[in-house]
Amino acid sequence: MRIRVAVAAMALALAAGVMFPAGAWAKYKPVDSDIDPDVFKLDEDKILGMKLADEVALVDDTGRAFTLADTRGVSTVLALSYYTCDGACPAFNAGLGRLLLQVAERGRVKLGGEARVMTVSFDKSDTAQTAKAFRAALNFPSLLNDSWTFAVFARPEDLERLTGALGYKFFWSAQDQMFFHPNVFIFLTPEGRVSRVMHSAKVDATDMELAIVDSRFNRLKPSDIGTMAMSLCYSYNYKEGKYGLNYPMIFAFSSLFVGIGAFTLGALVIRNKKKAKEREL
Repeated sequence: MRIRVAVAAMALALAAGVMFPAGAWAKYKPVDSDIDPDVFKLDEDKILGMKLADEVALVDDTGRAFTLADTRGVSTVLALSYYTCDGACPAFNAGLGRLLLQVAERGRVKLGGEARVMTVSFDKSDTAQTAKAFRAALNFPSLLNDSWTFAVFARPEDLERLTGALGYKFFWSAQDQMFFHPNVFIFLTPEGRVSRVMHSAKVDATDMELAIVDSRFNRLKPSDIGTMAMSLCYSYNYKEGKYGLNYPMIFAFSSLFVGIGAFTLGALVIRNKKKAKEREL
């Protein structure tokens, strides 16, 4: 591929840097690349809030047929991969598993009952058998296995329909014998709408937890009030692709509590003074 020529040329130029005057670097331009960098991006503005088609048909690693409509009712973390990959995809899914275990340990999100995970292959040659082998190689603990589905598309047109709707681009490199594709986590609401897209390299356990909470915000129960309060203290930074402290909200809450405290203290002082006067009479 031409991109390898560009990388090799850059390495050679760096190695021989002492032979070039400083101004020469400004004249260097890499040759055109065969890899479109946009392949690794999803247009979040376009797909956030989009509902994925209920009728998309899938087959899991046990051979069970189901549709996206059957996954409704809980939040879903969707990962697109392919099962014959021997590098990035296993690492990507293993990393997702580690993040979810950290989230589960915190106890605020219950895997299975409140959130599930689904890895689906975009490779038309994958089958239920390759999905099963991929799961086995990951060797997840039962907590993850019970809440994680590995599946393939039952029909090629559904593969094209879902990846096309998401703007998820991928292509096969014959020379490298591998697919190039984005490694992203797509968070779906219990109704099946896209609520967040996050690139795996930037995500930590807090990001994962908050994205799941955000995806089920309209389904929060009274017992989730602590989780809801936590989520309000963070805001999602689209530029950085991560959650950060929501300082205006924290300041507002702090001011509110200070105000309530001052009002309560003032009321107590007035009441005590009133009682003291009554005793004097």
